[in-house]
Amino acid sequence: MLKEKVEKIVRRIFIHKNEEIPAFLLHELFHQGTYLPFTTSSLKMKFLACMCNDVVVNSRRQVLEFGSGISTIILARLFRMNGLEGHITTVDESAEWQAIIEGILTQEGLQSYVTFVALPTQKSADISQSYEFDPVALKAQLGNALFDLVLIDGPSAWQPENVMSRSSNIKHLSGILGERFALFVDNTDRPGEQVLVQKIQDTFQLKPKRLDATFTTFVKGSHFNYVI
Repeated sequence: MLKEKVEKIVRRIFIHKNEEIPAFLLHELFHQGTYLPFTTSSLKMKFLACMCNDVVVNSRRQVLEFGSGISTIILARLFRMNGLEGHITTVDESAEWQAIIEGILTQEGLQSYVTFVALPTQKSADISQSYEFDPVALKAQLGNALFDLVLIDGPSAWQPENVMSRSSNIKHLSGILGERFALFVDNTDRPGEQVLVQKIQDTFQLKPKRLDATFTTFVKGSHFNYVI
């Protein structure tokens, strides 16, 4: 318990520790277009770089995001810069937030790389403190698409009443993953995300790779190293 408290304090003080090399690697992607508002809600540079590495070295081309944001723009820029025929489907509960992201993509001529799915969350019937995307509505939006990279950074799960929301995302992963895939889960120092990590491990029989206390990945199938 004491160790966890100390780690939490250290993370707050050194939130961007060891970000120099990833930031250098991502420099061109961050500065090739309009200004990107990087905040405490944004993915750390290290994790963005690991995702970009995975796209390049493991040929990930169909990306699904739970939670739209800077990652949406960075991945779209990467697809164009490297001449890759990739696509991102990004799901978020806020159409207003997605409109900001879509506006940036449109300014940069990147809108064809992204499909936006705006779905309000609803109170879960089987998980307390959870507001989830409607599985039926989401499946209707995704159709028969298969994804080889999934980022789980949504829906919102930072308040007491919705802290378990991201654990509900396990419901959406069945039947939408290709034979080879990578899963990236942010905020895995929180209770809901920790439950999600365990559910992924049990459901897909995969071993988690903890990049640090806040970020965990899973990989199925042959792959090259993508971790910084």
